[in-house]
Amino acid sequence: MCVIVDTNTFHKFKEPNDEDMEPVWTWLEKRGGKIAYTGTEKLEDEWNRGGMQDLRDQLRQAGKLKIVSSQDVQEKADELRGEIASNDEHIIALAIVASVKVLVSYREGDRDLFSDFKNRGLAGGRVYTRKAHAQRMLTKDTCP
Repeated sequence: MCVIVDTNTFHKFKEPNDEDMEPVWTWLEKRGGKIAYTGTEKLEDEWNRGGMQDLRDQLRQAGKLKIVSSQDVQEKADELRGEIASNDEHIIALAIVASVKVLVSYREGDRDLFSDFKNRGLAGGRVYTRKAHAQRMLTKDTCP
């Protein structure tokens, strides 16, 4: 299974010993997990502004990123613009194009994004926000 890491979680995600992020890191390192990633301008900008450049490069080198076509994601994001509750069409588009069902986010995250991500007509996924979610959400890797 792949996950998408939401921008609002980067500060916690960069700390592998964070109580809620430790299970995500264990899943990535020992259970074959991957993070879905695309090179669209908006996502690249978010990762760069979040100080994730070095970590992105390390994850890529370690084979822990599932790279998804930026053209496909951008086309889907353009279709979704103005049609969803959140302003995160790039995240929803990435989830749809890559068939990702888990968003790693922060407890006080963007409720509109959570709603869009869970919407069965869109991504139809679930939102991981804390350690208690690990067992049912961080499952065997199905990323190609």
